[in-house]
Amino acid sequence: MNFSTIEPQAIRDIWLPKDHMCKHVDTIFRLFKDIVYHVVDTFSDDNSLPSVITDTYQAELTPLMLVLVRLVSEHPDVREHLFYKVYPKDAIDFAVLPENRPGMAAKLVRIMRSPDSGPFSVSTITGDLLLALLGNDIRQFILTVGYGNAAGYMVARHIEIPADIIEQVRESSSESGAVNPVTGRYWSQEDTNQELANMTDEEKEREAERLFVLFERLNKTGIIKTANPVRAAAESGRFEELDDCD
Repeated sequence: MNFSTIEPQAIRDIWLPKDHMCKHVDTIFRLFKDIVYHVVDTFSDDNSLPSVITDTYQAELTPLMLVLVRLVSEHPDVREHLFYKVYPKDAIDFAVLPENRPGMAAKLVRIMRSPDSGPFSVSTITGDLLLALLGNDIRQFILTVGYGNAAGYMVARHIEIPADIIEQVRESSSESGAVNPVTGRYWSQEDTNQELANMTDEEKEREAERLFVLFERLNKTGIIKTANPVRAAAESGRFEELDDCD
């Protein structure tokens, strides 16, 4: 969607009235937030989303997000204003996985994790919005949302992972207070075995599906060339598909 909210001045004044600059921004964001909460909270039992967000939700969310991305990208004051609505002060708790934190940011991360694809898919545009809110700083984006959550978006947008992030994974795992860029959480809080033990079979199946799609994308784009571990596990009989009634 190619449009400007900067010029001519008459257009800028419509988007950002001089007497209340963020009046319309707040209206759009409030509507957007209501839909996001409805979409995510519908599936709040296991913090997951359906494999593909329905066409109805896509149609409701996409135009609102495209407008918000443009406003955030073109107006620093709007970016700061909305940043604190998504990330209130002291709300980024690196002791908790980004998708499990309270508030709007975690819900957007969950939508970004949805394995739909395409330049105008809800998950991709959600990534655009989060990246724009973080000043288009890809390193800060990865540390804030976790590379595991951001990988699908980065593949869709052909964004390469910064070399220093890869080096940080190698060097920082033993450092006190260091953040694991793959998960977006302190290394000291990582306990994968315990998390798996606490997941239901349905949650494990959904996570396996998400990882399967992600590895297929990474292989297809040439970012990595390796056997899909989820496919290999399924073919070896390590995974058993759940019955619909389970």
